[in-house]
Amino acid sequence: MKLFGLVAAAAASPLQWASNTWWNEALNVYDFAANNPAAFSEAVNSVGNASYRPSFNYCGGNDGVVSPQELTVCAADIANYVGMSSEHQNFVYNFASKYWSVVDTDANGALDFEEYKLAIGAFAATNARVIIEAYDNNGDGQLSGSELTAWKNQAVTAFSNWDWSVDGQTFAALQAAYANAQTDGDWNTCSMLEIARFQLNAGNVFLQ
Repeated sequence: MKLFGLVAAAAASPLQWASNTWWNEALNVYDFAANNPAAFSEAVNSVGNASYRPSFNYCGGNDGVVSPQELTVCAADIANYVGMSSEHQNFVYNFASKYWSVVDTDANGALDFEEYKLAIGAFAATNARVIIEAYDNNGDGQLSGSELTAWKNQAVTAFSNWDWSVDGQTFAALQAAYANAQTDGDWNTCSMLEIARFQLNAGNVFLQ
């Protein structure tokens, strides 16, 4: 499964590890969001609207809202693109359904842009926490040095195994996405927030 292949650590069953860890971290993120809505919203909005708008429009938000049906179709398209199995698509769908009320703050059954940001921000935060768990060998809560190199190398290896080619223009766009994700100007370290920002920005590169 390509998605978890990007974050799986060197373990006996890396995909199972990634799946289990993603679930645990998703619970942590959504529990925090439910119990600290103001703080979570502040963190999500600190990224900036430009990181969310492309996927919002891609998922049907041009009319101002994304319906559950539109989000389901959109999520399936993206999941198929990154190679997520139907089993794990159902896994993510069931989890999202369970916590829909956390992000659908006005309870109207659809997500406006502000609510959509909460949903996608939560997924980005979850993925970032899994990456930290996989590669943060010294336990300082960020990636640096050999940890950052290992994560980058894993992504390059995964792309090669999937026969994904990145041309010069796309590579430059991904570099810009990484630079934009840095909150402290230090390319040699990546915090959880910076990893989440990079995921959002990098995803937008492939939506163009």
